[in-house]
Amino acid sequence: MRSHVLITLIAVVVLAQSCCCCTLLGGPQPPYAITPSDEAIQRLRERWRTVVDASTDDTFTITVTEEEMTSLLANKLAEQKESPVSQPQVHFRNGRIEIYATVTVAESLALPGLAAFSATAAGGEISVTLEEIALGPLPVPEPVLEALTELLNESISRSIMAEIDENLVTDIQIEEGEMTISGQLKSD
Repeated sequence: MRSHVLITLIAVVVLAQSCCCCTLLGGPQPPYAITPSDEAIQRLRERWRTVVDASTDDTFTITVTEEEMTSLLANKLAEQKESPVSQPQVHFRNGRIEIYATVTVAESLALPGLAAFSATAAGGEISVTLEEIALGPLPVPEPVLEALTELLNESISRSIMAEIDENLVTDIQIEEGEMTISGQLKSD
């Protein structure tokens, strides 16, 4: 009889722990922490101005670091009211963009998430293709997948395009720890 009570008590504690904190639930975790900062955004903006000023043939190539992209995305998410996505971490690995974040599913349930994309540029448009998505240990329903894909695709595209003044992007290369964007400066 005592063992049944003990097993029931342990099961209740585990269930309560999993509802309040996702540490027992598991889920995707970033390979290392990246701290967003306004200084990283400022460095990127200064580097962009230098690239534009130094261009003699109206082309550009700029490299964006994980810290800079994490900072841009965190800044864009902070501007949105009541976004379910928080604590973004952008990693450039395996030839793709991997975004780790905390996704609030319900008031008391926040799960670690991962959205991994490949990015290409054609005709001046940035195209982001979802390759992998994970949300805690749970399967991701198709409507949630579509909404998250749209939100992250839009955030990435807007962040990049806003920082490069909507110039024509012709190539995107993703290396370990950085992404290089090349293109044509718009004529004034």
